Amino acid sequence: IYLLLLFLDNTMTTTPQPIFGPDIPTIVWKKIYEREYGVQYSEVAVSLLATARYHFPKTSVAQVVVPGQGSNTIFYIDEVAWKQLVAALNKKYTVNTKNLQAYEKQFLLDGKNYLRAAKKIARKNLEHFSNKKLLSLFLDHQEKRAHYSVFAWTAFILNNYVAERASSIVARYVKKYKKEAQQQTILESLFHPKKRAAALDLQYKLEQYQGHVNEKQFTTLYAQFKWLACLDIHNTAWTKEQFREHITSFVPAPAKTILSCGTIMNELQPSQRDREYLQIAQRFVYIKDARDDIRRESVFYSGNLYRELGKRMNIAVEDVSYLQEEEIIDFLTHDTQIAPEIISQRKKGFILYLDAKKKIICLQGKDLPRALTMLNLVPRVALQQTITGVCASKGIAEGIVVIVRGVHDLDKVKKGNIMVAVSTHPDYVPAMRKAAAIVTDEGGITSHAGIVAREFGIPCIVGTTNATKVLHDGDKVQVDATKGTVKKLN
Repeated sequence: IYLLLLFLDNTMTTTPQPIFGPDIPTIVWKKIYEREYGVQYSEVAVSLLATARYHFPKTSVAQVVVPGQGSNTIFYIDEVAWKQLVAALNKKYTVNTKNLQAYEKQFLLDGKNYLRAAKKIARKNLEHFSNKKLLSLFLDHQEKRAHYSVFAWTAFILNNYVAERASSIVARYVKKYKKEAQQQTILESLFHPKKRAAALDLQYKLEQYQGHVNEKQFTTLYAQFKWLACLDIHNTAWTKEQFREHITSFVPAPAKTILSCGTIMNELQPSQRDREYLQIAQRFVYIKDARDDIRRESVFYSGNLYRELGKRMNIAVEDVSYLQEEEIIDFLTHDTQIAPEIISQRKKGFILYLDAKKKIICLQGKDLPRALTMLNLVPRVALQQTITGVCASKGIAEGIVVIVRGVHDLDKVKKGNIMVAVSTHPDYVPAMRKAAAIVTDEGGITSHAGIVAREFGIPCIVGTTNATKVLHDGDKVQVDATKGTVKKLN
């Protein structure tokens, strides 16, 4: 029946078949992330996993990007391919400290090269560049972004795996030495960043000023951190007014017990192999956050290029985010224009996958329903109503739910609310400070939500998978971040 329907569908549409088409009946799709990414960044994620053999020891072609909640996009991958990919990456990069050191060295090198290239673009007067010269600049930018993006991808992929394995090691020794009462403190200390990424560094600097920032200090901080809001090309840097509001919501982080690595090792007495892996996990916390800092700052400085492209294509700069790389190249080479209605449709939702020739296919508009059916990704109503997850910051809180699916929902969060989000990012911090508790669909103990919540002493449960679907604005709930449960009270 499936093959007959697929044949009939093919006779009625020109929708290109995915490279993994024959395997669709047996694929179990695994959701990896849901973010407010545009077409350009999403196609990088799809293509690198299939083509960057120099970096990924196990590649995959069975991945798709489809519309998510609100303006979000969801990245899915074949579950079998995902497990093989994660295992291969762990073996190559995080099996011992020597491999991780080599990984971190290359990660920082490629990150600096990408950021340096972006800053160089920011200083150029592109108005007088010919299309040919602008194309050369664009391709160089894309190459450096791709070299860095493989590390951004790897750090994201390995983060939860490394944290979960380290947590299981801790749990084993905690049980052996009957230290259950110290388990959460040990975990929070182990995953406390030894080097501060930008969001925590801003918090640290505000604490040094005790929340009272004069105009000179404000100007310095604004210049240093305004790029934090640049998740993707279509996200602009904070204005001075927005940044002022951001730091006005400052609250000092509560005092907390952070055990040193030496103390943790003395408490647990792990084997040499386990000791080494716990050290790897602790170092990986910073790598995971630093990768996002480099990407956001580079997006900010590359804005000069995107603005010039938008000007020449007669579209808004944020609309450049919804163009494929190939479409930009075609414009600069042959002056091929993209129909405004296509961009408009993509902003409402798009689908990306690889065809038989490993070419990125982008669908939008009326093609979406048929493609979702073909891919076996038609949205289904969540039947599981129980909400459980990982305790990322201990505590218990009750309050009214506010669902945050993207940055446009942040203004809804008021003091004492329970903030329920798909995931959190640096631009969410002011809203997070107001929350009585934080619950996310995605993430693990070392996720942005977990790290920030621990810094502020806010109860936090992550990795629930379904909280934004089961809960609704206005629900009254109890968040028990000692048991990892969320319970409706009305």
